[in-house]
Amino acid sequence: MKTVTGTLLRTPLTQRATALMVGALAGLAGCASVAPTADDVASLSCTTKLQYIDRQVAQNDVRNVTAARVSGYPFLRANRNSVLMGAQIEPELSNDHNGTELFADWLSQMRDLDRAARAAEFRNLPQSVGITLDELEICAEQLAAELDIDDYAKLAEVVFVPDDYLDFQRIAGLYPLTAFPAHFGYEGWKRDNLRSFDLAADELQQAGPWQSYGLTGMGQPADVKLANINTDSFGRLLPTPSGLKALVRAYAPIFKIRTESDSDKIGLPVLGARDALSDIDTRQSTIFYRLGHTYLNGAWHAQITYSVWFPERPATGMFDILAGHLDALIWRVTLDHDGMPLIADSIHGCGCYHLFFPGSRLQRIAAPEDGDIRETAESPTGTVDPEILARPVLWIDAVSHYLLAITARDGQGQNEPVVTAKEMPENSLNSLMLGDGSGYASLYDADGFVPGTDRLERFILWPLGIERPGAMRQWGHHATAFVGRRHFDDPLMFDRYFAVR
Repeated sequence: MKTVTGTLLRTPLTQRATALMVGALAGLAGCASVAPTADDVASLSCTTKLQYIDRQVAQNDVRNVTAARVSGYPFLRANRNSVLMGAQIEPELSNDHNGTELFADWLSQMRDLDRAARAAEFRNLPQSVGITLDELEICAEQLAAELDIDDYAKLAEVVFVPDDYLDFQRIAGLYPLTAFPAHFGYEGWKRDNLRSFDLAADELQQAGPWQSYGLTGMGQPADVKLANINTDSFGRLLPTPSGLKALVRAYAPIFKIRTESDSDKIGLPVLGARDALSDIDTRQSTIFYRLGHTYLNGAWHAQITYSVWFPERPATGMFDILAGHLDALIWRVTLDHDGMPLIADSIHGCGCYHLFFPGSRLQRIAAPEDGDIRETAESPTGTVDPEILARPVLWIDAVSHYLLAITARDGQGQNEPVVTAKEMPENSLNSLMLGDGSGYASLYDADGFVPGTDRLERFILWPLGIERPGAMRQWGHHATAFVGRRHFDDPLMFDRYFAVR
């Protein structure tokens, strides 16, 4: 793909006209009373159209930061998987293997990320921009089709995802010193809160009342065959929409929540108006899902992530630094190529409380942080039977919404009624219909946080380098270790701690 370089006076007439048009459109965009016409935008090149829309997105503060933009390629976006996939192409090129096929699937993965993010951004724009989303997609596909394997080296240099840790805060906060009290605080939290994983289902049942939630038509792992699902050249699953729903229903957990108030009910995040504070409609019980992949033991493995949202984490006292608006629990299961769970893990919507539940096929290996104060892979149950991980009951506490235990589906109390929750793709949170009928907006702001969900703990934990600790955040921005560095979406994370037997 060729880009326009040099000054305006050195460009050909057609390029000069395009540049002038872009300048004119930028001026029109800055004036609320004048909007560019469809004819104005239609006369632009594909690259300039995409850049123009990106400018509108930035000016209206509706950026979707689930995936990072790729500098110089406005039709691509990248996540941490993209970075690893790109790195895996080079040795295949040097060995003259399937590098061309890998390159094509790498582009396709980044195009999928851009397509989803752009669709949400476009729908969230508060006014017409003189072009349709379909026209933008045609342009993006045309530009991507111009790339071939010869562009690999140049593209690989700019596929990058920023770290979610802020080193300047760690320097200013004297991180080497402040990490020690944080470490001892976390050790205390583990002593106080992880003993519940030793309790049996009948013991947990006595701590009720409990309310269970599950998906409609929940299946079993035996209902799906991963071998029958198409894959790309990396080995990543490419299910059809119906195939994805079958996967989601087959491995969906039962969320069993100790319920003391409406704060312990799950629901649908809603926005009443643009820039309004979000809320959770507990009349619409909802379980969100997403399909992802991780790299473990030399191969890509499918992951299904489930999340539920609560109206708040209520305060238990006047100075409860963990209390705040909205709360969320995230559960993720990673599958082997036969469809049995290798491992599951869980965090809250802030990225906090990362717990690992390895299946019996995994063994713990020594990790560099095992010997110091950095957070390592905390596995409160040891290994777990994969049959339990495939169809678990997740016992969740009231108020804190901490995960208390994982038991088999046929455990004590499973004859109780289960509230049927609707299933929704997690990406739908990036563009919610506004209650006042004025359009759409994202649950998240342009930095990837849910507005209004900040906790008082941020004033204490800021030296550890995580921006707005305790706030609910968008997928792709869950830093999960206060002492050390770890990202929930790092495809090499499990390889750091576990090996397949």
